[in-house]
Amino acid sequence: MPFLHFSTTKALTPPQKAALSAGIADCVRLLPGKPADRAMIRIDAGCEIYRGGELAECAFLETVFQKPLPIEAQRAYIEALYALMKEQLGLEIPQVYFAMVDLDTWGSRGTLH
Repeated sequence: MPFLHFSTTKALTPPQKAALSAGIADCVRLLPGKPADRAMIRIDAGCEIYRGGELAECAFLETVFQKPLPIEAQRAYIEALYALMKEQLGLEIPQVYFAMVDLDTWGSRGTLH
C-alpha cells in the first residue's frame, strides 16, 4: 500500500483530480507487490511552488512504500508517470520531479510491520 503525495502549481477541477488519481494508480501496477487499488493518493493542486526564488509551473510526486523495490520497476514507474504528467497536465520533463521513499517499517492492520 504505497502512499503518494502529488503537488502541482496547476489548478485542477475535481474531475481532473479523479482522472489523475486513476492514472497514477494505474502506474502503481508497475511496482511489484503494490496493488493499484490499495494506493493512497493525495493531490494538492494550485500550490505555490518556487524554484530559484521564483514561482514555477511544476509538480512533485513523492511515493512512500514499504520494503525496497527493484530499480528497474522504479524506473518503469517513474517513466510512466512522466508520460502521464505530459498527457494529462501538459508538463514537460524538466517541470516534474519524483521521490521514491522506501521504509523498513510500516504500520497497518493494527500493528507495525
